[in-house]
Amino acid sequence: MSSFGITPKNFNDLTGQKFGRLTVIERSSPVGQKVRWLCKCDCGNIKDVIAWELTSGKTKSCGCLQAESRHLRRNPEGRGTRLYGVWKSMKQRCRDKNCKGYRLYGARGISVCSEWANDYMAFHDWAFSNGYDPNAPKGKCTLDRIDSNGNYEPSNCRWVDMKTQNANRRPFKHGNRYTKAKGESRAIH
Repeated sequence: MSSFGITPKNFNDLTGQKFGRLTVIERSSPVGQKVRWLCKCDCGNIKDVIAWELTSGKTKSCGCLQAESRHLRRNPEGRGTRLYGVWKSMKQRCRDKNCKGYRLYGARGISVCSEWANDYMAFHDWAFSNGYDPNAPKGKCTLDRIDSNGNYEPSNCRWVDMKTQNANRRPFKHGNRYTKAKGESRAIH
């Protein structure tokens, strides 16, 4: 027995779990047989959501994601936004042989997954569902590949600050000089 009456047999406590931009705070008053959850959106709004809408992926935000998507449909490529610049630079490093960073990315076989390479909105939606903050100060929210030898794809990317990103670099054979300290290679700046 819960504070809302009889708890369904297959009740799944979602408290603390994150679905898209929504973090489940607590169970809210049920409507009929439907289990509902009070959620806090990354934008700060509170939304009451039916459980299956969260777990199925039907509801991912308080509505702010839909509003942003409408804005981007009017400006399909998102040109002029900070995130669009990140997306464009990521693709350029991996594809454009004339790009300064190509030798460190595309020339090494690093690529952008087809889901992102061909669809800015797919990258946009992943970014906002995985911690991208458009208002973060410069260097506080940068795109990082978890495995620095891996590709740009949802399972290998995250948003981190520059300190974390710099600590995740692979050692260069040419360019930076390295020194050994306590058995570890460290770059000399």
